Amino acid sequence: MEQHWWRRATLATVAGSATLMMTALCLDAGAASARAQSAAQGPLPLPTLLPLPSPSPPGSPPPIEPPKVTLPPLKPPPVKPPTPPPATASPTAPPATTPPTGGTPPQVGVPGPGSSGSMVDPGSAPALIASDPGADLYPQPPVDAAGTPQARQVAALGDVQHRIQYLENTLARTRADLAKVRRVPDPVLHLLTTLTAGGDADAASPLTVAEAADVDDTPTGRAVALSGAITSGQAELVRRRQEETRLRQEIDRRVRAAPAVAAPARTVATVGRGRLGRPLAGRLTSRFGTRFDPYYKVWQLHAGVDLAAPTGTPILAAADGRVSRVGWYGGYGNYTCIAHGRADGQRLSTCYGHQSRLLVSPGQRVRAGQVIGLVGSTGASTGPHLHFEVRLGGRPVDPLPWL
Repeated sequence: MEQHWWRRATLATVAGSATLMMTALCLDAGAASARAQSAAQGPLPLPTLLPLPSPSPPGSPPPIEPPKVTLPPLKPPPVKPPTPPPATASPTAPPATTPPTGGTPPQVGVPGPGSSGSMVDPGSAPALIASDPGADLYPQPPVDAAGTPQARQVAALGDVQHRIQYLENTLARTRADLAKVRRVPDPVLHLLTTLTAGGDADAASPLTVAEAADVDDTPTGRAVALSGAITSGQAELVRRRQEETRLRQEIDRRVRAAPAVAAPARTVATVGRGRLGRPLAGRLTSRFGTRFDPYYKVWQLHAGVDLAAPTGTPILAAADGRVSRVGWYGGYGNYTCIAHGRADGQRLSTCYGHQSRLLVSPGQRVRAGQVIGLVGSTGASTGPHLHFEVRLGGRPVDPLPWL
């Protein structure tokens, strides 16, 4: 029974396999015939698509114009002006004829309240002189045009004095550079000294050999150049001082021949037959001309004379006149200038510096011998004294021939 079932299953399996094989063979034969027919006939043509007719409009529409719009002009918004703050009452200034009486005297070298005019710092003075050896460290008022022979002489004197100041500062700096170069050892100079040592008596000196050699970039070459510059500057300085002496003598001679500006008051100490009264009976400590400034430590034109006196000593007007300047004025400290009219064809004024107190006001009329201030040491000062100036056309001249 079992063998009979096994035989029927085997026959069914063999029959199914044969059927599958015959079906596969038939499918392969149909595909091959189809391929052969396609190769013989070629590719099938695609259908042709006809273009669709586009409808044409009966007529072109007119161009469309944008509408015109007129805008009203723009007006800026109204700006309301700011409301000014309420005015405060200012203190009433004293009249010109009333001298100030209150206040604390300013300290040495420090501007007082309400002062004007800058003061050069002592630490920055050497740098200013290094960039411009002829710079003025003290403010100078404006000067008149030199339209007369006398005014031209005074202007020439000022030019010569500033040239002397320039030469002095330049020579001082050149001497310092030479001293610095000489401290640097130079092997070239040592070699020249060795080569020339032991020769005959007529042998050239090391300095002469160095001048002939190409040693400009050596300490010896720089020392030679600086020495030559010092020699040339000293020669020009001698000529300029001679020219200054000649101009000062001519100006002083005209001053003595000029009429007196104002008769000195009896309280003023006078010297000789001068044209101005002496502002105080102090000792002369520094004359007019170029000098080594004791405050700034550089060469500077001293535009007046210094009269030593204790702090608080009254200062007297040298002649009748009107106060043209009063207040702080840079290195002058508390400074007053009085205009006295004209003398020798030029505007004459006297000025008073380093005061501890100012006792006059701008525009005030003063008489010869009137107290205008007190001696102090304000501004670029090293001690209490009066700096007194005489100016012609705004240019300083030696005050001593005027006293």
